[in-house]
Amino acid sequence: MDYLNVQKTRRHHLVIMVGYVLIATAIVTGTLILVQLAYGFGLTKNGTVIQNGSVYFSSQPNPADIYINGKLNGHKTNTRLYLPGNIYQVKLSRSGYRDWQRTISLYGGSVEHFDYPLLIPTKLISKKIGQPYPSAPGLVTQSPDRRWLVVQEPGSSLTFDVYDLANPAKAPVDTALPAGIANKATSTESWQVDEWADDNQHVLLQHDFDGKTEYILLDRNDPTQSLNLNATLSISSPTAVSLNNKKYDQYYLYDSTSGALQTASLSAPTAAARLDHVLAFKSYGNDTILYVTGTSSPSGKVLVKLASGNQTSDLRSLPSGGSYLLDLTQYSGTPYVAIGAASLNKVYIYRDPLGQLAAQPDHAIVPVQVLHVVQPNYLSFSTNAQFIVAESGQQFGVYDIENKTGFNYTSPAPLDAPQSHASWMDGDRLVYVSGGKLNMADYDNANRQTLMLASSNYVAAFSPNYNFVYSLVPSATAGQFDLEQTSLLIPADQ
Repeated sequence: MDYLNVQKTRRHHLVIMVGYVLIATAIVTGTLILVQLAYGFGLTKNGTVIQNGSVYFSSQPNPADIYINGKLNGHKTNTRLYLPGNIYQVKLSRSGYRDWQRTISLYGGSVEHFDYPLLIPTKLISKKIGQPYPSAPGLVTQSPDRRWLVVQEPGSSLTFDVYDLANPAKAPVDTALPAGIANKATSTESWQVDEWADDNQHVLLQHDFDGKTEYILLDRNDPTQSLNLNATLSISSPTAVSLNNKKYDQYYLYDSTSGALQTASLSAPTAAARLDHVLAFKSYGNDTILYVTGTSSPSGKVLVKLASGNQTSDLRSLPSGGSYLLDLTQYSGTPYVAIGAASLNKVYIYRDPLGQLAAQPDHAIVPVQVLHVVQPNYLSFSTNAQFIVAESGQQFGVYDIENKTGFNYTSPAPLDAPQSHASWMDGDRLVYVSGGKLNMADYDNANRQTLMLASSNYVAAFSPNYNFVYSLVPSATAGQFDLEQTSLLIPADQ
């Protein structure tokens, strides 16, 4: 019998052992291959091991064809591609739309995301919404969630049309402020939007009349609950009123003459001192204030300080005089601060300045980027906080926090008056009116697009899903204005 044959038994055991070794080798090899693929490793045609980078592309609308260095890729958006580290010319294309193009640099092991490409129809189609306005509206403003568009009706400073951009076919709601809530001007007056509360229901308006200023809190949902904050908070003529932490019932009150910065709320209307000798300020979140002061500063200088709760820290000095630019935010949970001055021609960007001071209290904080812009007049983080723009007319400086990259460029299209700066359309694009048309471009001036007719007196509004853009334009009838809706989708995609 075979089991009594010693040589056969040994050969049988040997075969089994070899089989186990081969299986183990295959498992280990497969595991290594999977690990290598997971980390982006691949093989060239000649067998050389390389490390790929991964890049994710999406588009609106989706899908779109992907071209890499002029060649059609087998995948469409939304997808992830693994490519050897290199510089690539990328194009996203869809029938009926203008191409989206960008040069990308990919490194072995890197992961890149391009989840913001917006494809614009080759031919834009616009239509009128509602009835024409007999003259230019006093102001137009859109809520932070982009759902509500508020238009002040001409000839009546207390009456507003409220459009629901989630339901564009629905007629606007006629909204009137209570009679007597605002002082009646005897000579000149103007209205402007200060800011929206984070509830998307309340908007803070500034009313300038006969050399005086008052602040009106408009409740677009229930106008009878609107307030004259000067009367409610017993303040005469403050230089500025702003929302504290974007809450409609909490405020900062600023007097530029005395430099006093106070706080008040609807539940505690008596103003309380917060800071003094303030020349300019910007708040963020709950009781974090970036401000400029001349107190204890060197000759010819002012100090920029950051107050957070009971702690106040010096960040840097600036030349005194002129205008100061301040902004602050958080990106991925990390604080960022931007500081500049028109006279300095620079904007400094700092990552976690208080953390730097805590780690090295005897050292000056170090900026992660310096944007060089001649006489900047505008400074703002994008809606997703990834980008910060400093601007002076056609000159732009932008810093990308995520990719730690700075950009400086001059836009070829001048801004139509009375615009003083571009506006963030979303987290990745800037818009402004030039030559009577809305211009749009990525944060670094790539993918410049000229869209439809628009008035430079108003900021264009976008629907919540960015399928439509709304603009006020002069009507065919002299003196009148139309609200137009322009589709950013071709008819087949609507």
